[in-house]
Amino acid sequence: MHILFFTTKFKGCLISLLMFFLFIQEASSQYVKNHVYVSSKISFADYSDVNDWSGYSIAKIPPFSISVEKGLNSTFSVGGLVGYSSDRFVNDTLAANVHKAVSFGLGVVGSLHYASWIEYITERRICLNDWDLYISVVMLLEWKSTSDDHVWNKDTRVYQNFYTNDFKTSLKPVVGVRYFVTPNFCMLLEVGHGNLGFVTTGLTWRFM
Repeated sequence: MHILFFTTKFKGCLISLLMFFLFIQEASSQYVKNHVYVSSKISFADYSDVNDWSGYSIAKIPPFSISVEKGLNSTFSVGGLVGYSSDRFVNDTLAANVHKAVSFGLGVVGSLHYASWIEYITERRICLNDWDLYISVVMLLEWKSTSDDHVWNKDTRVYQNFYTNDFKTSLKPVVGVRYFVTPNFCMLLEVGHGNLGFVTTGLTWRFM
């Protein structure tokens, strides 16, 4: 009788504890079905080492992008991004000699969010309530344009202008982490070529 009472009480406590953990997990899920996430990002990319730009004044707009995602559930999200960057190099002694490089990108993004999986596997010994860990795959359409004005041609012995345009499609990965300062605002850090720069940081806002 006492053993049966103890077993029943233990089962009741176990079920209550499980329900509590499930409630906490659902309450702390950062990606929720039908919620929309808008991120502004800036990437760190230095293209000046491609050529020797000593003797040039350099003006840059670092890779900047806006992304919008929608949570399908607490594990998957889908969305898109648009990004832009530019570099301008002006010869200090010959102002007409200018090199410009512009990049513009459009992307479709699918992300897998696995923080809740880590909590489940570790039985919440690792608690990631305020963290979102994710891996993304980006289908990126990128357009690059360069122009070189007033470049001395040794063969023809005249100054010439050169232009190039390149359009490419690629499938690239991104590994990211977000920390939610509030339930609807977080900071992010991403690594991968799915953005216009390899290392990316930014802010995310969640709209329910």
